[in-house]
Amino acid sequence: MSLLKNVAGQNVTFALINVTNDAALTGLGSGITIKVSKDGGAQSSSAGTISELGNGAYNYAPTQAETNGNCVSFFLTPTGGIPENLMFLTGGLHKNVGSQHVTFCMMTTSGVVDASATVTVKTSKDGGAQASGGGTVTNLGGGQYDYAPTQAETNGTNVSFLFSATGDVIQNLSIFTVP
Repeated sequence: MSLLKNVAGQNVTFALINVTNDAALTGLGSGITIKVSKDGGAQSSSAGTISELGNGAYNYAPTQAETNGNCVSFFLTPTGGIPENLMFLTGGLHKNVGSQHVTFCMMTTSGVVDASATVTVKTSKDGGAQASGGGTVTNLGGGQYDYAPTQAETNGTNVSFLFSATGDVIQNLSIFTVP
């Protein structure tokens, strides 16, 4: 997925799943709460427009201000649905550069967000062995987390971040870096 930084008129399409029967979640309209986080900052309420496309697919048109960050994430909490974290690196993850962010969501194995997980991070570069993450995990709220990797952790062409917590589903992000 890709968004441009600080540009109006963009759209994000996503699908939602019913938490009780794994079917497509339809008919929500205003039943989706979206929180916005930029560059690891605190969540704020969304101001864009949500529309239903059908068959469990929805569109979100963020405001220009909501896209004004290097790491922009939308944390979706649908009524009766499985929460989702949509992360966009508007300029990419830069190779061998510090002060960057990636976001993720932690969920229990029963599909419930884990708002108080103790997250362990493992990193890998270019298919190499995993190492313990040396960056900082921040709880943004509601099951959404931010990870600020160290500069050394971004020094690869393909960087992988594996996030785990006791009783939770493992989350993995594999990102190609840009110069």
